[in-house]
Amino acid sequence: MTRSENTNARRELVLHRGTMVMLGLLVIQFVVGMYLNLFVELPHSHPGTGDSYLPSVPWALAGGAGVALAIHVAVWILLTLGAIALVVRGAMSRRRAPIIGNSLGLLAVLFAGSGGLTFLNRGGNDGESLLMALTFMLALGAYAITLFVDRAAVSGATR
Repeated sequence: MTRSENTNARRELVLHRGTMVMLGLLVIQFVVGMYLNLFVELPHSHPGTGDSYLPSVPWALAGGAGVALAIHVAVWILLTLGAIALVVRGAMSRRRAPIIGNSLGLLAVLFAGSGGLTFLNRGGNDGESLLMALTFMLALGAYAITLFVDRAAVSGATR
């Protein structure tokens, strides 16, 4: 294997492992989100319920509404950073599946985060809960399909 092929193989491995990590984080996020939705009542007033949503993030991370919300927000931050990294990695690969799939995944994570912030700061609206659930499904599907299609394309190209 040449040095260039070795570098490309390493990049593929990082891209695919990153996608697997995102899938795992999405499942964790969904389970913690369902726990929050079913068993945790958010306070009616907290930092962020005013004009700006920004104060609610550090409040939630500090455990203002319990450990489950802190985990949920921390995982959302990891998902956002991971989604951005996968878009960059996908663009570097110059292959259609990772570029499109990871971009869709990033958009879904951002929309879910927006719904989550609105949910948190409005006291738990059902519409935002639905938005989070639907965008979770979109992100999960985007990453799973991307992983499947890209692995098939890469393995087919090396034959």
